[in-house]
Amino acid sequence: MLYFIVIGLTLLSSWAIINLIAKRKRKKYNQILYRQSDLHRIMKRFFSSPLEDKEKPLTQSEKRNSKDKINVLVIDQEAYWVSDNTFFIAKAEDGEVMLETAKPINTKDMSKKDIDKMLFILDNLQGRDANDSGSSGNERF
Repeated sequence: MLYFIVIGLTLLSSWAIINLIAKRKRKKYNQILYRQSDLHRIMKRFFSSPLEDKEKPLTQSEKRNSKDKINVLVIDQEAYWVSDNTFFIAKAEDGEVMLETAKPINTKDMSKKDIDKMLFILDNLQGRDANDSGSSGNERF
């Protein structure tokens, strides 16, 4: 009779331990599962850039208005702009471009320093802000 009690208590305690271990394993497994939004939130730190860095797409009206505008960069009394795939230079006085002095730039006779300067100017002309004409006029650039 004592053997039956010992065997019964052993089976009961074994069953309780097995159930406890299985419950803990199920709990750990449930903690690993994530929703898609949780995974996205975790992974975006590693694989994506911040939303502020992304360019917004051009609207149809912005594309239409950009055809009619030319960006001009004034440096040291000289104005630079690109029109019809030609890089132009002209004299400027007090921010006003003197169009009669405009001439295309010939890069064949330029030094490497001057070419680097022209490439820097070209990069600045192409990398303009979306609100380029939104200045109040009281700031000098």
